Amino acid sequence: MKIAVDARTLGSRPSGVGMYLNDFLKQLVKYDELEFVLISDVAESEYIKAFEKMGITVLTQGKQIYKSVGVYGYFMFVQKMLDRVKPDIFWEVNTVIPIKLKGNFKTMITIHDMFPIEYVQYFGRVYSTYFKKNLKMTLKNTDMILYNSEQTKRTTEIYFPEAKEINNCNAYIISNPLKDKWVTMDDDYFLYVGNMEKRKGVDLLLKGYTRYRQLGGNKKLILAGKMQEEEIRKQLDETMKRTKGITYLDYVTHDKKHELYASMSAFVFPSKAEGFGMPIIEVMKFNKPIIASNLPIFYEIADDNINTFSLIGCNEYEQTENLAQAMINYNDNVDVNSYKEIVARFAPEKLGRKVYEFILGVR
Repeated sequence: MKIAVDARTLGSRPSGVGMYLNDFLKQLVKYDELEFVLISDVAESEYIKAFEKMGITVLTQGKQIYKSVGVYGYFMFVQKMLDRVKPDIFWEVNTVIPIKLKGNFKTMITIHDMFPIEYVQYFGRVYSTYFKKNLKMTLKNTDMILYNSEQTKRTTEIYFPEAKEINNCNAYIISNPLKDKWVTMDDDYFLYVGNMEKRKGVDLLLKGYTRYRQLGGNKKLILAGKMQEEEIRKQLDETMKRTKGITYLDYVTHDKKHELYASMSAFVFPSKAEGFGMPIIEVMKFNKPIIASNLPIFYEIADDNINTFSLIGCNEYEQTENLAQAMINYNDNVDVNSYKEIVARFAPEKLGRKVYEFILGVR
């Protein structure tokens, strides 16, 4: 069975969706019945190059595409590649297909969240309209849906009831075992790793950390991730000028991220909207405390084994104060056995086989 994949999220400096694809591909390529062809705008990341070295075909447009009208041109390129490859399945990992693709193949999409519809303030009305309109069209031509959580499935079916009629599978997100044995220590800092944007709560974290310092806290704060919003960049610069102890590392490599996990005091994840929250599972492998917002998804994936602060139903002042108090008073006693049990739910072999069986079941 030949599967063509839109691998654009893996092409250059991949974050959440790109790493989701990377981890599932690493499992799925082990099955002899499946043959993969990756389609991307560019092939610059270490991850997509690794698949090329494995002998997997990677077809590229040759120029990087961003969220703009260029996306439509990119999907015209995708159509040409599908005409050439003639796959049995086309897998759109990034949810939306903005044009009607033609060909004798089934279409599988991954739905990560409904945030462009739920949180218009973080995405803008133009992208929200684009997402809603084009996902509706995409679903009309979709044969299979992969969800990353039960919460995402429920929310999708509220906004798009027609999704209930499409074959679907909740595969969560793969969490890979650590390759190296890390010596953990406490270098007296809080850590945030993720995109630098409001949806992830970075604005709240900067305010909360300032308040934490005012309350007498003295741990440092390290932030790592791609800068996504100019407003956050300005807020970070201003906060660093008046509040000591903050370091921003920009995008970090896989190994550097693990190095940071191993040496932190606690991980802070104040996300305001999250489809899954992979960093929480990653941190559990290092047996470190976690402070996160009280989003339902975090209870779904982590039970009651993390420190949470009230975000939902609170105004901005209350959210800031709640986060600062959580940073002051967090419980640093980790239930190691519970962490291990949670991490095991997201094992690569388990979830990879689940998707493999799903694909074979609806071909």
